[in-house]
Amino acid sequence: MTQPADAPKKRLPTRLVEVVLMLLMLALIGLVSAQIFMRYVLWSPLIWSEELARMVFVYLTFIGAGLAFHRGENLRLGVLTDVLPEGARLWLRVAIYLVEIGFMGVVLAYSAPLLARLYPAHTPALEWSMVSFYAGVAVGGAVILAYAVAGLVRTLAALRRRGRA
Repeated sequence: MTQPADAPKKRLPTRLVEVVLMLLMLALIGLVSAQIFMRYVLWSPLIWSEELARMVFVYLTFIGAGLAFHRGENLRLGVLTDVLPEGARLWLRVAIYLVEIGFMGVVLAYSAPLLARLYPAHTPALEWSMVSFYAGVAVGGAVILAYAVAGLVRTLAALRRRGRA
């Protein structure tokens, strides 16, 4: 998939997100491998590894969704956008960013009270607060929101440049 002409260059925040995702993936692979080895080779399963692997997977999924959104690799249908002229395509992209910003704003607004309610509850094996499990949704939502705002600013700048040309 080709990036649009106004696509962002890799900057430090995106590199940091990529590093975090790589570390999470390595952790997930290590946890699942240890779980398999302990269960089927040593016949002494780890009681906490499955729970931690699920928690890592939640963070990996939602932060990864933010990076996919940033790169434009999320699911989309280009039937309409591919036939639109560039100006209309940019305005459509502005509308999409605004919807995304609104949706992520709602997700984050509802996440805060949910996390506050979950604070006293603990995970069964690790005995960590359930906040550590469900915060992955809020963290991923914040990543998506940040990329959506940056994309909106970039697209508006492209519209301004196009208006001057």
